[in-house]
Amino acid sequence: MFQSQYYQQIFAQHQLDGFEPLWHKQIAWFEEPNQRRGGWSGVGQLILPSDSGELNVFVKKQQNHGRRTLLHPIKGEPTFRREFERLTFLAAQQIKAPKVVCYGEQKIDNQACAILATETLLGFEPLDVVTQRWFSVEQKTRLQKRQLLKTVALTVRAFHHSGLVHRALYPKHLFVKNAEIQPEVAFIDLEKARFSWLFLYRAYFDLAALNRHAEYWSASDRLYFFLQYFQVPALNKTLRFIIRQIIKRSARR
Repeated sequence: MFQSQYYQQIFAQHQLDGFEPLWHKQIAWFEEPNQRRGGWSGVGQLILPSDSGELNVFVKKQQNHGRRTLLHPIKGEPTFRREFERLTFLAAQQIKAPKVVCYGEQKIDNQACAILATETLLGFEPLDVVTQRWFSVEQKTRLQKRQLLKTVALTVRAFHHSGLVHRALYPKHLFVKNAEIQPEVAFIDLEKARFSWLFLYRAYFDLAALNRHAEYWSASDRLYFFLQYFQVPALNKTLRFIIRQIIKRSARR
């Protein structure tokens, strides 16, 4: 269940080193749990003091909340299982995302339950919060904006080159740290992420969603982002066509 002895020891200090103790631990939800897929799913936060400092974690719990897949066409599988697998994969690819603390599945009172705990991305902010502040209020320099856009573009490109499509790539699902100095970008909410054979499909699907929700980006910001993502100094005829299709999809509601 726990991804390291370090994590298990800290949870053990708080009598939470097992599935059932953690399941029954009362955690304040950030918002009311989602009631769908025949069950529920919610997230809260735990701060666990230890001899080596505080461990700040997000704890996601779900009950009878799954989706059918090719490998599990009848009973389905917990949606957190896919997120756990994607987070583990991204860690191996050295692409920034929340670090898995523990993952487990168990039947409790004949109900299918799952828990996913990850380290909180301390010091990170959602990209939409940063760009709203930067692009509409604080008016950062052109160089600072472009440094941030370039880092976001290259991080998303690396994510796509790993074979994944996020399928919900909104600015609120990209978290940024040290935005003014040396930006770092991390991905969250990977429940819907899946592997796809076609790079252009991954770009088309995710960049359309990102472009649609990037409210504070100007036309020149968007062009610069696309140039950095495709790693070209200028758009050729083929890329112009591809970007037009991405923008066309962005306009769908």
